[in-house]
Amino acid sequence: MYLEIYLYPVLEENRERFLKINREAEQIYKVYGALESETYAAASTEPEYGCLGMASAVELRDSEVLMLEINRYHHQVHQRQVLEKVDKDERIENLYDQMTKVIDISRTVRGEFHLP
Repeated sequence: MYLEIYLYPVLEENRERFLKINREAEQIYKVYGALESETYAAASTEPEYGCLGMASAVELRDSEVLMLEINRYHHQVHQRQVLEKVDKDERIENLYDQMTKVIDISRTVRGEFHLP
């Protein structure tokens, strides 16, 4: 299993617009072969059990909520194959342009993970 994970700080007033854009993008990823693409809203970002809270990874400003996106693939090669197709789809470019008006992309945290 191979994962892409994104942490997005989103103004509460932009939350519904963010979700609409992300859900449209999720469908495109799935059409091109992503096993799953889901977006979640943080239920808690507070430190607990001796761990740092997620807010330490992404600074949340007033009126912001933390959103998490997880995209699943079979393996890294599969992820690259899906992204190659997604990146050629003009709908993604349009959604990206819309997203840049809703969130500050430069504050988004991204990572890729695989099963060891």
